[in-house]
Amino acid sequence: MSTDDYFASVAESYDRLQPVVAGPAYQAGLGFVLTLVPHESEDAFTCVELGCGTAGLTRAVLERFPRAHAVAIDSEPAMLRVARSKLSAYGDRAEVRADNILTCELPPCALVLSSFVFHHIPPEHLGEVLRRIARALAPGGCFILLDTLQVGPRWAERIGEQSRRRYARHLATAIAEGNVTQEEVDARWEYKRRMKEDGNDVEYSHRAEDIMEAMRAAGFGEAGLVWRIFASTILMGFVPREGGPVAPARQ
Repeated sequence: MSTDDYFASVAESYDRLQPVVAGPAYQAGLGFVLTLVPHESEDAFTCVELGCGTAGLTRAVLERFPRAHAVAIDSEPAMLRVARSKLSAYGDRAEVRADNILTCELPPCALVLSSFVFHHIPPEHLGEVLRRIARALAPGGCFILLDTLQVGPRWAERIGEQSRRRYARHLATAIAEGNVTQEEVDARWEYKRRMKEDGNDVEYSHRAEDIMEAMRAAGFGEAGLVWRIFASTILMGFVPREGGPVAPARQ
């Protein structure tokens, strides 16, 4: 069972199911990413979403910033078909590209966004991916990363239990409100389980501290953790302004 099979099966229902199966922090994190974009609503700038999936975040940026241009990049054909349909209303303000996020060169831009993609990037590729992001960003440009990350020491059992209870309440509410069915959720997790057994859905437990260190090594002058709900974490980094000093790292 391949990732192509998986995404082909879930692409059309992804926007409805993903906020449920990904847990209560999923939508909260995406919403907070938008508040972190360092531009005013009337600014003209280019944004790249790396690993765009169905391009929901790209569409949100285009809605909030009517003079922005966006490039959405992903490698999954089924997801890209949904992304193209979703962004067609924005005309030449939106571009969808099929490319491998591990190797592609990003277009020049002021902002790079990535949500729930980096946990699929092998540790040995992190540095190069971050260097290509830093190279693409204009002086003073910003990178915002949302993903499930480890931070500091592992949780004790009771903290993990609270996270699981919160997820169970979230799922029960979604089912009660008719947003999804238990059968749909079970089928999604079963599909994911089978993919993992086949070695086609590899996930990595990256530490936020390691990614921030790699960001600084890749050319970001500032990198920090700015938001977190249990494991859902947002990191934010800026490349130095042209001719300006690199700011010291702060806790």
